[in-house]
Amino acid sequence: MTLAVLFSCCHVSLAAAQTCDRHIKLGTTISETGPYSSMTARWADLTREFFTQINKDGGIYLSSCKRKVPVDIEIFDDQGNAATAVQLFEKMASNDNVDFFVGPDWTALGMPVSPIAEKHQIPIVMANIATEAAFERGMKYMFATPFPTIQNWSTSYFQLLGSVNPKPKTIYFVTQDNPSQKAIAETWAARAEAQGIHVVGREIFPSSLKDFSSTILKVRAAHPDVIYVASYDFASVPLIQQMRQQHLNVMNIHVTDLTGTFLRQLGHDAEGITGELPWYPGMKGDYDSFVEGIVQKANIDLSQSTWTMSRIASYLVMVQAIEAAGAIDREKVREVLATHTFKAPTGPIVFDKRGLAYKDGAYTSQVQDGKINVVWPEKLGKVRWPAVESK
Repeated sequence: MTLAVLFSCCHVSLAAAQTCDRHIKLGTTISETGPYSSMTARWADLTREFFTQINKDGGIYLSSCKRKVPVDIEIFDDQGNAATAVQLFEKMASNDNVDFFVGPDWTALGMPVSPIAEKHQIPIVMANIATEAAFERGMKYMFATPFPTIQNWSTSYFQLLGSVNPKPKTIYFVTQDNPSQKAIAETWAARAEAQGIHVVGREIFPSSLKDFSSTILKVRAAHPDVIYVASYDFASVPLIQQMRQQHLNVMNIHVTDLTGTFLRQLGHDAEGITGELPWYPGMKGDYDSFVEGIVQKANIDLSQSTWTMSRIASYLVMVQAIEAAGAIDREKVREVLATHTFKAPTGPIVFDKRGLAYKDGAYTSQVQDGKINVVWPEKLGKVRWPAVESK
């Protein structure tokens, strides 16, 4: 055996031993401040609690070490800013030597961050990245767990529209100028037409817009039965407030981001509005008790924190992938992510060849008497139709 080969063997053996003698290191960012912060309240606490519970039992079992190894996670605030997120992920890869990435959220951050993971060959399981275009760039290390996915976003809601009486015949789409929200609107405008609900208007507004007078005039002139608002809560609140002030009477207003912040800011003006809810405590599924426990300790109400389940799923998937790989090995973990089926309270998660996890549509929820309740599928609740208007 040559000296080079001998050294190589010893080096690999030493690396394996060192891997077992240290913690698994994950890195993430959360939009704790900035435009998306209303949707991430207490996520840092949730994240710390998640991995505290994992470590209580020793951590993640690694077959190569024949024991469990604890997990450390670095958490930074990306401020909802793409440039900041890129800098932080580059720092974690180059200086902090993290093993794997989880997060971030939002297509506007996920698309510029994913090349960092690709460059350093670090598997990344992002959360709320739903835009199809983000997954059509040939990335090998990028995976994401959006709930629901765009293709299934409003499946439940459109089932509801086909069952209510009176049935809506027309719909108007008002959309925030954001990649994910525009993709949602495009997808579901086509589905509406296919279902026989005529799209009578489509309006895109900038995220910073505060005066919606011209938009409301256009909507009023079109006389829609339903208004579908594809927007994050921080952008849609003034729109809904002004619709209510101007007594824009329709059968229903549906929003893609029905959150606790949305409800608190609108008060009675939120009454009757519908939205999507990926999962809520009491629904059975893998890891349901574990998830219920951590959200309770983090003081998060999943009926009001719409995007939380996707974050939790990204953690669940990464933990399972590392365990299945049996080692702190980026290539093995990447291969597991690309080929395995993962468990979550919302059901099995499987990534397609692009790294996008397809899931069934979410439940439909509605603000009723100041609370967000599940109203569809029909066996889970009862929708108030036509929706109650503000007084």
